[in-house]
Amino acid sequence: MDALSKLKSLLAPASQAHLARPWAVERTIDSHIAHLERHLKDGAGAYVPKDLQEEAVRRFWSSKRVDNLKDARLVSFGVALPVGPQRLRVIEDKDRFPALLEGVDQYLPAPKQYRRCYQGLMSGYFAYDPEVNEAPKVGRENWATLREYLGKRASRVREGERNPQWTDSLQQHKTLFGENPCTRYGAALLAGAPQEVDELREILNISDSSWFMRKLYLAQVQAAVGKPQSEFLELLYRVLDLLQENELIRDEGLALVLDRFAKLRPPPLAVPLRDAAVNWWGNPWLQSNAMRWGRVSPEARAMVSEWLKLEFIEAFFTLLAEEHTGDNRRLEFWARYVSVIEDIHFALGADARDNSSPDFKALRKKMAGLVVPLQDNVRSNNAFIMRIGPLVIVEFSGYSNACYGYTSNKSLPFRFDMPLVLPKDVKNSLKHSNRELWLSHQDGIRGYETWEERFEAELADGFGVKPKKSTIKRVVMNRPPSPPPPPTAPQATQRVPTAVVAPRPVSPPQETSPAAATAQRSNTEVSWDIASFKTANYSRKVLGIFAERFGLKVEDMSEDGGNLWVRTDDSHLGINGVLLKWGFEFKNARKGWWWRGR
Repeated sequence: MDALSKLKSLLAPASQAHLARPWAVERTIDSHIAHLERHLKDGAGAYVPKDLQEEAVRRFWSSKRVDNLKDARLVSFGVALPVGPQRLRVIEDKDRFPALLEGVDQYLPAPKQYRRCYQGLMSGYFAYDPEVNEAPKVGRENWATLREYLGKRASRVREGERNPQWTDSLQQHKTLFGENPCTRYGAALLAGAPQEVDELREILNISDSSWFMRKLYLAQVQAAVGKPQSEFLELLYRVLDLLQENELIRDEGLALVLDRFAKLRPPPLAVPLRDAAVNWWGNPWLQSNAMRWGRVSPEARAMVSEWLKLEFIEAFFTLLAEEHTGDNRRLEFWARYVSVIEDIHFALGADARDNSSPDFKALRKKMAGLVVPLQDNVRSNNAFIMRIGPLVIVEFSGYSNACYGYTSNKSLPFRFDMPLVLPKDVKNSLKHSNRELWLSHQDGIRGYETWEERFEAELADGFGVKPKKSTIKRVVMNRPPSPPPPPTAPQATQRVPTAVVAPRPVSPPQETSPAAATAQRSNTEVSWDIASFKTANYSRKVLGIFAERFGLKVEDMSEDGGNLWVRTDDSHLGINGVLLKWGFEFKNARKGWWWRGR
């Protein structure tokens, strides 16, 4: 081996340990100088082998002291490292952790030495997650102490004019050691400007597994809810996508969004927000979900409860009931009482229980805990049971069936823990002679021009039940259309934090999607049309009228051997019900519905 080769072999281990890179040959003296300058600016010694950390931590664990700078630095880097069969950590020990800080502080008068230990402690600060379930109380307390320690001593790592780059960056980002370390980066990330946080993570060597990444995600949610109302509403569905992709911040982020949304006056019905909240936390008025919903204000919980009850009323009278001549009078009547409805149950017949369409599957999932089987010879029969004040009211899917009312202070003739039936006065029947109310849906009875007037008078005069003006705006906010996928970008040379949400263009109101165009009208208006189309037989002409009424785009490629498509999503149950009845099948949100025929 010649002298140069021998020198390379001797230097290689040191190069790997200190520079964390393989041996490289510099072709020119200029590139070699540039490399050394970068190395000096970045700060030497950021990489410390774990085996050396473990050895130093074991010595410190026995002695509870650091005898020299080398050990002080190694134990600082290993402060959060689990060591030995018991996976012991210095940061989780009430005696050894303060002993380490005391040992490190002896180097404060020498900034060049002190910052080597400080850098290790900072590495442990970002590596240890005090919010995981396994973190003991002493670990959380010591981590908070470390955060305060690093914040107070951040300025002590500099000396003179030539300092490692990370020490310069540290002075500009002292908020990293505050109560909200990522708040300042949230707005920029939300706007698609990750450069500052990219550079910070690169310089301070913050890994993707750090709690810091979780806080970056949450900072974007906090930035969104802090925006004025119009901007917040534009960002809403991007934030929901962020929460969908990041389960670790989902609960905290959803609580922020719901509480902010409940402060809108009045809050519009946001279908994807409602669906996300119910999918993640369950039904808001069920006691079994009380802990999850305890994260939000009573106003936010009541808001989603009302949204869900309104959806159930609409779903029953548009999908599960057979309305007389296609009107929506029952739907509109009971929708006025949504704010005073305290509980809801569904008795579903065989058809509704067995329907495998995406629409029915999604609806049954939301109904979880509220569904009781209805056993009847007519598979399409269903019933809607609601508790309002002192009454338990039963509406049946068949329009010709009268509405039954029972007082809740008496023993009901049926139970929800066994299948319900319809024959009158038999065991567990929804129809029983000891009813308190029996109201048919016929106009001109007992001097009332409409059955609605009679129902309202009977409920108010006999039981003190009156409709209450809702605080919810029934104009629906649907998800804006997704933009086309961007062209594939070349491989980035800079590390991009996974927390960054790419900016998504938000369509202005005049450019809403077909489903969103439907949402610009009130649910009341939509329901009238849905009910009438639901009773109509399918034809190409009727489809054209339906599409024009709701702003849906129809593409007919059947003459060229293709399919007939209705380009809309599946966010509106009423439109879904009509298309399913006519023989359409939902493909996906991008393609819409295709006609499979009958």
